[in-house]
Amino acid sequence: MQVYKIGVPEIAISPLTSKLKGALNIGPTLWLIPGGSNIPLAVAVMSSLSPDLTSNLTVALTDERMGPYNHPDSNWAQLRLAGFNPQKARIIEVLKENDQSDLKAITERYNTEIDTALDEANTAIGQFGMGVDGRIAGILPNSVATNEASYSAVVGYTVPPFNLITISFSAIRRLHSAFLIAMGEPKYSQIVNLINEDLELNVQPAQIIKQVSEAYLYNDQMAGKQA
Repeated sequence: MQVYKIGVPEIAISPLTSKLKGALNIGPTLWLIPGGSNIPLAVAVMSSLSPDLTSNLTVALTDERMGPYNHPDSNWAQLRLAGFNPQKARIIEVLKENDQSDLKAITERYNTEIDTALDEANTAIGQFGMGVDGRIAGILPNSVATNEASYSAVVGYTVPPFNLITISFSAIRRLHSAFLIAMGEPKYSQIVNLINEDLELNVQPAQIIKQVSEAYLYNDQMAGKQA
């Protein structure tokens, strides 16, 4: 894992964009994107890609909150509201219009779609944030999502007040590159632990990015260190 100390999160846009452009020039590329504070960054990266390049791109969420299509807490709804324009990219949505399926059915469908997208991509790139508790994607510490008894690409489970659908540790391991962008003093202890410690995944799920062949941590707390 390569660590970079940056002043503002926007600095991470350039290397992520460069990695995507390089992959798209070669062939089919999967880009997994999160919600939250990473939304403006994803919008900026997408806007910098030419329409012709995006014909090779598939975009999907790292995690989503269950609810009616386009509900206000939906990561996809927030991305669209922020101006995310997929251009010619193929979008794999967790929630679909007029879909009345339950958590189990939607999890199974999204698992099949993500598993297929990972298989078909020449390059799979993940963009992530990290919670103050060390979560990554929708994988919360000590949650059922940290149970590795299954090799499914997607996990669905309940954390009140939401039902969550998230990519799994297994899916993250299949990525070719991972960009973790974690900013803010409240995340200091988690960043220190991620850089300096090898914690169990159920304690700090973000540790999983160390198992990706190319992993980059962009943060505003700790100077660079190769791990």
